[in-house]
Amino acid sequence: MYLAARDQGVVDSISDVVQRWGGIFFIQDGITWKSCVRRWKEEGGTVVHLTMYGQPFTQALEEIRQHSRILVVVGAEKVPGELYGVADYNLSVSNQPHSEISSLAVFLDHLYQGKELDRNYPDAPMRITSFYQAGG
Repeated sequence: MYLAARDQGVVDSISDVVQRWGGIFFIQDGITWKSCVRRWKEEGGTVVHLTMYGQPFTQALEEIRQHSRILVVVGAEKVPGELYGVADYNLSVSNQPHSEISSLAVFLDHLYQGKELDRNYPDAPMRITSFYQAGG
């Protein structure tokens, strides 16, 4: 995760979650979006910008899945118009107002076809065991 703001609290919180619950997660704060996007594209990556003003994301999923390196950009504030021009895809999760985190979650769920929900991290120090019993 690249975070444009400097926010050690977010970095620490995410690092703590990964340490306790497992998985691989990278976070870097204090980056500029322009240099991040430029570097990503120079290294052969694809840039997907989630916005209310784009093409419906479901129309582009199959094509996007063909790319091996995908940077998904969501803006927490007014996004500079320049981003629309440099992104490879400007996609809408909905044409109604919604949170950036919810649009990212819905997009990633569809991109990975729900498979991320079944991931298990066997080396994680903490794990939730379900007590659900069918029929009862």
